[in-house]
Amino acid sequence: MACGIVKFLLPPTAIHSAVYCHFFNKREKCLVVAGLNFIQVYRLNVVHSSLPVANADVNMEDVSAVTAPPAAPTSTARPSSPAFDDEDDLYGPSKNVEPPKLTAPEVKIVTTFPLVSAENIRLECVASFELFGTITDLKSATMGTSNRDVLLLSFTDAKLSVVQYDPVVNDLRSISLHDYEAAKYSDEMPTNLGAAKPCMAVDPENRCAVMRLYRTHLLVVPFVHPPARSDNSLNGPKPATQLKSFALNLKRIKDETAEFIQDIQMLPGYLEPTVAVLIHRSLSFAGRIAVSADTCYVAAISLNTHEKTYHLIWSCTGLPYNSHYLRNVPRPIGGLLVVSTSSIIYVQQGVQSHGVSVNSLAVGGARFSLKPVPNVVAVLDGSQCTFFEPERLLLALRNGTAFVVTLVYDSATRNIRDFHWQQVLVNRYVSCITHLEGGYIFTGGKMSDSYLYSYLTSQWIEADGAYLDGDPNAAAHQRSLLPKKPLLDRIEDDFIYGPEAHVTIVTSLKKYHFIACDSILNVGPCRTTAVGEPINTLEDFTRTPDKDADLVTSSGYENDSYVCAMHRTIRPDVVASFDLHGAENIWTLRSSGATYHEYVVITTVGRTAVFQSGEEISEDVEHPFRVDERTIFCGLINDGRTPVQVTRFHVRIACAAADSGAVVTELELAEGEEIAFATEGGGNRLAVLTTLGKLWLFEWHSATDSLIPSNHRELSNIAAVSFFTDRSGIFTSSLPRDVGTIDMEIEPEKPVLERMESIPEPEEDELYGLYSTQNEKSDNTHREKRFTRTQEELHQFLQEERVNAMLYGSSEWLLVVHRDSTLSIFSLPDLMVVFEASSILHAPRVIHDVRALDQLSVPPELIDSACADMRIREVLLLGLGSRGTQPYLFVVINEDIHVYHAVPFHYGRDGARLRISFSKVKHEMLTRERRLKRQKLPKEHMEVDDRLAKRHLRPFHDIGGYSGVFLCFPYSFFVMATDRNVLRFHPMVVDGPIKAFAEFSNASCAAGFVYYNSRKQIRVAQLEPGWNYDFNWPMTKIRVPGTVHHLSYHLECKAYVVCSSLFYPEKRMIIGGVDNVEEEVVERDPRFVYPQAPRFSLHLITPDEWQLVPEVSYQLPDFEHITGMKVLALRNGTETGMKEYVVMASNMSYGEDVQSRGRLILIDVLDLIPEPDKPLTRFKMKEIYAEEQKGPVTAICGVNGYIVSAIGQKIFIWTLKGATLVGVAFLDTQIYVHQLTAIKDLILVADIQRSTSILRFQEKYRTLSLVASDPNQMHTYATEFCVDNQNLTVAVTDIRQDLHIFQFDPDYYFSSFGNRLVRRMECNLGQYVTNMFRFHCAAWYPDAERVGHLALTKKHVTMFTTLEGAVGCYVNIPEKTYRRVLMIETILSNHCNHRAGLSPRLYWNAKTSADERFDLVGNIKTVADGKVLSLFMELDYTEQHEVAAKIGCVVDTLVEELLDIDRQTSLFYYFLLELHPDNLRHLSQIHQGEVHAAIMKAVKLLHGEQGIAAQLGDCRVKLMNPETGIVYLRARRGAAHEMVRDAIKSVTRIGAHAARVDIIHMSGTMRSSQKRLLEYHRQTLLKMLATCRTERDREKIRLAMSGLLTISGKPAMSEAMETSD
Repeated sequence: MACGIVKFLLPPTAIHSAVYCHFFNKREKCLVVAGLNFIQVYRLNVVHSSLPVANADVNMEDVSAVTAPPAAPTSTARPSSPAFDDEDDLYGPSKNVEPPKLTAPEVKIVTTFPLVSAENIRLECVASFELFGTITDLKSATMGTSNRDVLLLSFTDAKLSVVQYDPVVNDLRSISLHDYEAAKYSDEMPTNLGAAKPCMAVDPENRCAVMRLYRTHLLVVPFVHPPARSDNSLNGPKPATQLKSFALNLKRIKDETAEFIQDIQMLPGYLEPTVAVLIHRSLSFAGRIAVSADTCYVAAISLNTHEKTYHLIWSCTGLPYNSHYLRNVPRPIGGLLVVSTSSIIYVQQGVQSHGVSVNSLAVGGARFSLKPVPNVVAVLDGSQCTFFEPERLLLALRNGTAFVVTLVYDSATRNIRDFHWQQVLVNRYVSCITHLEGGYIFTGGKMSDSYLYSYLTSQWIEADGAYLDGDPNAAAHQRSLLPKKPLLDRIEDDFIYGPEAHVTIVTSLKKYHFIACDSILNVGPCRTTAVGEPINTLEDFTRTPDKDADLVTSSGYENDSYVCAMHRTIRPDVVASFDLHGAENIWTLRSSGATYHEYVVITTVGRTAVFQSGEEISEDVEHPFRVDERTIFCGLINDGRTPVQVTRFHVRIACAAADSGAVVTELELAEGEEIAFATEGGGNRLAVLTTLGKLWLFEWHSATDSLIPSNHRELSNIAAVSFFTDRSGIFTSSLPRDVGTIDMEIEPEKPVLERMESIPEPEEDELYGLYSTQNEKSDNTHREKRFTRTQEELHQFLQEERVNAMLYGSSEWLLVVHRDSTLSIFSLPDLMVVFEASSILHAPRVIHDVRALDQLSVPPELIDSACADMRIREVLLLGLGSRGTQPYLFVVINEDIHVYHAVPFHYGRDGARLRISFSKVKHEMLTRERRLKRQKLPKEHMEVDDRLAKRHLRPFHDIGGYSGVFLCFPYSFFVMATDRNVLRFHPMVVDGPIKAFAEFSNASCAAGFVYYNSRKQIRVAQLEPGWNYDFNWPMTKIRVPGTVHHLSYHLECKAYVVCSSLFYPEKRMIIGGVDNVEEEVVERDPRFVYPQAPRFSLHLITPDEWQLVPEVSYQLPDFEHITGMKVLALRNGTETGMKEYVVMASNMSYGEDVQSRGRLILIDVLDLIPEPDKPLTRFKMKEIYAEEQKGPVTAICGVNGYIVSAIGQKIFIWTLKGATLVGVAFLDTQIYVHQLTAIKDLILVADIQRSTSILRFQEKYRTLSLVASDPNQMHTYATEFCVDNQNLTVAVTDIRQDLHIFQFDPDYYFSSFGNRLVRRMECNLGQYVTNMFRFHCAAWYPDAERVGHLALTKKHVTMFTTLEGAVGCYVNIPEKTYRRVLMIETILSNHCNHRAGLSPRLYWNAKTSADERFDLVGNIKTVADGKVLSLFMELDYTEQHEVAAKIGCVVDTLVEELLDIDRQTSLFYYFLLELHPDNLRHLSQIHQGEVHAAIMKAVKLLHGEQGIAAQLGDCRVKLMNPETGIVYLRARRGAAHEMVRDAIKSVTRIGAHAARVDIIHMSGTMRSSQKRLLEYHRQTLLKMLATCRTERDREKIRLAMSGLLTISGKPAMSEAMETSD
């Protein structure tokens, strides 16, 4: 029976919503973003331009024209903008607005710029949380007198959760969960509309929150009891009390009915919580606009949270049927904006509505007139907008264009006079917009990256007073010209609207410039994916059967579209390499002020080698180090000016070149005691640890130029030690200046109690209108109340909190771990204990000071039983991130690595202790080897090994612009930190286990590193240029013209074929029949929105430089859509062997009145000789076949060299003969086939409505038949085979985001003798999967024979990518492992933190109900969740021991099986042959096809028909040199290439000539084979040179060798001379 597990290798990256709130405390606000199932918290940080900036992912190409800083302004001219020609319409008032008739205005410009440069502002990630649910909306609120805001999260289908940050556990704490997924709410949703996603709104006065439930219900969540309206309430507010939530049915509101609630907004300034609801009276569409165009209305209802009732206050009817959402207009304007597809309408109680239309389609959509916006033609469906000033909003359209819309407001009439539009951004596809204080705006993206913008303003001041902004004389002149109001009216205006209500105030216009400061990468939506082999790979990296692969996916949309190339591991770019036996450790020394490293010190078991670093690395003879002894530590002290060397018994100050000039300090060691570890800190301190646990501390004395002991107290029984220099300011015992002492957090402001007088005359405006206790405040006061922190105040705050990080002075600390596993932090130089934690041997989730909290520690006996054979080997505390301001603690326990982040923790009773705690960082690094296969050494050997243990933690400060720690383990990792303060864990396993590592930089390797691998080689390398490592995987982005629909890898040409499309406005209509198609051009008015039609094209991307190949493309005609594109290996009847072609399936989309036809197109990508100095000119595209078919071609694939195509409701098999396709077989199929996949002679068919089926093509009989199918109806998205040795299953994803595993099982009672596919497993992925592919399992890792090495070579991993940017995989596992994983899931569901009150098991269950199936299969299992791996490894050792005991197993066994799953899911073989005919003259007569035929004949003799079937489509002669007899042969990796290898040895005849074939080399890439061929030629020529007898023959050999280069890069001639010398 099939058993499998799903694991997500890359989390989703799309951002759906964001809020700006007080997440941690009241001192500062943070940006909280929400994706599909995660929450990330960011804060603004300042990065100096002088420091290396690792994040360079902001692309300014598309916004350079509209976001560049303006030129120096003058007093009489407007700043120029290249994006528009009509300056008057862009920056001046609209022509339809008639200001008061005064004199001609004099235009002035006031320009303001931010104090901090935009390129120095970054988003710093300070927290990240993963949830077990799909987040649909995110809001924030202040509940009662809380010291931090709460987050309100809505989930599908109808859940609302209230969470808050808890500093004790450094995690989210669930406050309440409101679940309304009841039948009485959900049954009213018709199936043709789908489920309505919940949306929320929060009361501005923080009294309640409202969420939409399905169609016509509202969920109300009250926060606190409102104060009673009486004089007795003046004694103070009542305690905050959580009220029970309730649901309201809005099916009928007085005389109006409600069919669907479109959007909700909470209105400010009302006595009771008031919500504005945008409602559809009846659902309509464009075809019914003549009879039902104004079916929407807005209703403002007041909520009574005590009686759980509501009543209508006011309403506005006659809104367009295509109204999408509401937006609150901030005070002092107030009101609502109703955004529809073609218009924006302003509505408010008691004020005349005003609307504008953005296109001509808005005519007739509303009951009142709409004013057209000049020079703007747009569509507003799918748009996003938010107010960033009281009268200005940023509106982002779905086509990537963004506008700043200014509401021109007249305070005298309380009316909106006009909407002013200015375009500020292009090609930015936005999913949410959030305004940050200080002039910053964040735009989240699902279709593109998310950006942080800073906006600059150039304010236009109209001096005539029509647009008044500061001149009192002009104001008085304007008031004198206006008509006078009666005195009584003026008194009422003063009382209601303020003393300046009679003065006409119109909004001033400003020009905005948006500058991109930072971005958050998004690799979604991944519509298509291809896997290719890496280029520029060192030959040694391809020595294993499992080669690293490049995962290339599509990303972005339209003009902001990319192709993302990623790989899981780091591939170092090796600069130099040499052999050195027995190396144990490496240090590189760079003195203060030096550009490059000066020395490379390498220690072995008995000696030390010193190399001098210059342009080349050479062994240095004159140096101040001792080389006849093993070095324990080597570094620099005296602020980086003096080298120090620590050996087994001495501390040596290397002051001079001669030994007599060195200062040697000999320690008083006991018998059998020697130095085991040493480290330096602060530039002037040195710590030396002996094997018996004694710690020596030394300090540099500048007067005597020597190290003096600084121990004030004896420190013994020490296991590990680390220095730390704090640059963050959090290592302090003092509280921040604005932190209270009651709850150790921000003390809340005292509530302002206001007397509420009873109103004798209950007029409507006074009862339900806007109220204020201080009506005399001006508009500027209201603006300051909403936007509290100005730009200058924000930059001053950032300067104090981020730039001036050392708020409490410089501090140095000493971290010590005792042998009883207690952790202590000492202050330097007085060595006072300021932090102490109990045993950390069990790796707790949070490390607190023992005096901070009254909490029970883990019993020692429980720790001893769970950690019997464990000990702490090494610790490292250092600052990473921007300027090293983020402290991280690395702890090595046996072979496991644990990472902790130091965070402020102000709960403490002792004022002399550090107010910090260490929170464990989530990671999935598995560095250990399998313990079950390890031989146990005697005790004395273990002691020696422990004493001579090498260092695992290697910190670095600048490798490719990144800082971090390199982990030297059997599975090595780079831990990188950037300015975003997110640790990136990148494995480097391509060169095997790394034994020693150090950063290194010289003239030929800038910002690189040097390491020692398991093959006894010292290698100098650097990171691959052009790759971004500030992501979960190393990645690079390539811009592509248009949205990428299909992507495939061309193996022969080593290039990626990309099919993309760009939209263009289509004015033509197609009329006529099938064979007589005519075009009719339709011209409409200039403001008409024409339909957007895609225009498809084909491009090439070369992985050599990861760029688009210029001038090589294939353009398709208009109206032709590409429905499928793949690179297939086809047989041609006129040629031998198989050749790869680009095959495209297309459909002519003329409209619903014309019958659809399609084409099959074959493109041959030619690899020619490039032009000089133009390597990319070697690619050409040639059309081979393009004929119209009798129906739309919807899907294609290849099977055994044939083309399989779905045309209409039939599936055809084609064969290529010359330049023509000939039909072979066909079969009738279901409704619409959109995907075809083949393996051997089996074809997997995915139908959009009828699930999936399996076909079989019998080439011998030319028959296509149905094997089995799924009888259920399913909206299939993607399908793929799952291969596990002899077992074959099918993975299918559907519209409900479920994953189904089917199996062909004729013996099962329900399968109807094999006619039906049996559904074995299912689960819910929570994401839409539209693309799946597979490749071999990893089988090369150590101890793979434990799980069956040969079995793994025949096992595939089924990969998939999602529209949210995630990458996951499904792999079959043994049933025993599957049962253990399920038991762990059950137990961990109780151990793990249920954030937001969500259950992980409920989230993982499939959404497809049993009533929708016809198979009646009751024993469908759930696919195992791969999150078990990360959740289990996050537990401390005591919890792991408890979980293992509950399922009757040991921890090591569970970890072993989890390691197998992890490393099997990590990411062809080429033969280099030489022909030896009996007669060398016959070599030129042997053809390429004869070599292939001879090898295939030998394969058939040895392995029969099975061997031939395994080679079909894969085994091919790539290249043959008839002069030298060198042959490149490609074969499929795995069992197929082993068959070929055995067959090559048995070849005795090629064609008509007797010959043998020798294997020179086997590798994973042709590049590696080429390098090996050069080395082979060099060795052959060297042998011939040694046997030459005359000087003439030697000269010929030298000339032949002059054109060869060795692997090391030196000419072969020079190495030959060195060898002869």
